[in-house]
Amino acid sequence: MVDKKDETEEKKDISVKGVSRDIYAKVLRLAKETGKTLGEVTNDAYKTFLATASSARQISRNFVEGATQGLPRYVENIKNLTIEKNDLKEIGHRVAFRNIDNLEFKNIDNETFEDYVESITNVKNLKIPKAVSKAKVLLKCNFVDNIEVS
Repeated sequence: MVDKKDETEEKKDISVKGVSRDIYAKVLRLAKETGKTLGEVTNDAYKTFLATASSARQISRNFVEGATQGLPRYVENIKNLTIEKNDLKEIGHRVAFRNIDNLEFKNIDNETFEDYVESITNVKNLKIPKAVSKAKVLLKCNFVDNIEVS
């Protein structure tokens, strides 16, 4: 229940500077056509604007979150690295490996490799398990000197 003080504060007269005469005339005409007061039409317009702005912010946040989730995480500039299935799952995102001297994948299957490995770039020695398709690995490689299947 709204007390009288809140009700009067909610409905007090205000003036808005800088409103275009043309816009004001159109809003006034709309109020007359709909049988509403100028204040009611203005309040409806403000509510609609605020709801639209709020929705636009949420859409923007969702877009940015979606876009960043699709980007790979980078693991780079390491001399020797061994990666296992659990390591990739713990990272939880696609990973791009680059600038690694010796990179070894252990205990990884095709599905895990496909789901989590985005690319392998500038690796001197790459070691993959037999369970992973060499052809699928090759499609993700750039500037890899040696590939060993073990």
